[in-house]
Amino acid sequence: MIMTATYFQDFTRDNGLPVTVEYSFAPGSEPTYSPMYGADGGDACEVEIVDAWPSTPEFEALCQRQYDIKWVLARRSIWQSCALAWLNLRIWFAGRAARLTDAERERMETWLIEHHEYEPYYPDWEDAP
Repeated sequence: MIMTATYFQDFTRDNGLPVTVEYSFAPGSEPTYSPMYGADGGDACEVEIVDAWPSTPEFEALCQRQYDIKWVLARRSIWQSCALAWLNLRIWFAGRAARLTDAERERMETWLIEHHEYEPYYPDWEDAP
C-alpha cells in the first residue's frame, strides 16, 4: 500500500476562525507535444483537503493535555480515563467548529493549486557547480 504525502497549510475561515488544513496533492501530467497533434496541456492537478482543525492556542492546549494523559502516563487511573474521555469530547466539539463549507473548501483548494510547491525551493542548490 502506497501512502500519499500530505501537506499542511494555515487559512482563515469566512467566519474569522483560523484553521489548519491537511491536504494531499497530485501534480497531474506534464504537457506533451507531437508533430501531428501539437501541444497537449496534460491533466490538471488535483488537491484534496483531508482534514481541518482550529489553529488556536486553546485547541493546541487541549491536544497537548490529551497527549500527556494518553501517552505519557503508561498506567491511568479511573479519573485520568474520565479526563481523557472529556478531553476527547471537547476536541471533537472544537473540531466541528473548523468544518469547512463547500465554498470555503473550493476557495482553499483553488489557492493550494495555485501556490503549492511540489518540490521545495532550495536556493543554495542554484549555486552548486
